[in-house]
Amino acid sequence: MSNNPRRIDPAIIAALIGVCGTVTVTLITLYANRPRVTPTPTFIPPSAVVFTETATITNTAVPTDTAAPGEPTSTPAPPTETLTPSITPIPPVPLGADWSTGCISTLWRPFPSNVPTIPRGDGCWQEPLHVFSAENGDLDFLAERASGGNEFYGLFAPLPESGSVSFRVKLGQLDNVDLLMGIYAEPDVININAPGLLMIIPHERLNKLRIVQKDNVISYNTLQGTGTLDQGDGFSITFNFTPNSAGSTVNPNVFVASPISIPSAQKWLFLGYKGLSGSYRLEGRFFALEFR
Repeated sequence: MSNNPRRIDPAIIAALIGVCGTVTVTLITLYANRPRVTPTPTFIPPSAVVFTETATITNTAVPTDTAAPGEPTSTPAPPTETLTPSITPIPPVPLGADWSTGCISTLWRPFPSNVPTIPRGDGCWQEPLHVFSAENGDLDFLAERASGGNEFYGLFAPLPESGSVSFRVKLGQLDNVDLLMGIYAEPDVININAPGLLMIIPHERLNKLRIVQKDNVISYNTLQGTGTLDQGDGFSITFNFTPNSAGSTVNPNVFVASPISIPSAQKWLFLGYKGLSGSYRLEGRFFALEFR
């Protein structure tokens, strides 16, 4: 046996180096030519996007009357369902045409002014209006009281600047009460500073009635009057008035009252009564009302 060490054949070493190089080149080539994979983006569920946008719209108040900068502004029309329809007032029934239709026109003003009134909805007051009711062309009245002091009630009607008004009155009962009729500058019978022409039928027996002119309802002084009269089918009374005065006639020329100065373009007809101290009862009717 030889003592010289064995050596690897150089040809074998060269072959191994070639194989390793070939493998290395192959691996490098494969790595360089591998297909590139594009990363897949993370998918966000549509429900999440919709939820975020809906929450923003719901919770953010957007004024409807504010335009973006630079854009023209406009005011939206109010919703049609909120519009309130206009109400056309019902005109009063003309004076002189009301009693014949069973109506007390809303042109009549009760005195005193605290007497309750309720419109009927057709240009008339609901009845009775205090003690007054309209029926068959009449203005009927029925008033009574057990006790108390003097009191005044009635109705005022507006008059034109000049003209005349006529009516008839028939009494069924006149116990401790006076019937009042007159023309005034204001719808206030107890205001002695407002001039007026006052005619009354004093409380007496029905077969001995008189018609008297008084100065006013407070001092109640008699100025002049008739003798006792028979009612017949009712007393006929006419008031004539101008822009500056008013006068009265008991027809047919039974009595003519002296004209009273009433310098007022607007005058008022008054039909009413004065209840005297104690108990009283009044019953009767006005009718044949005519304005000229």
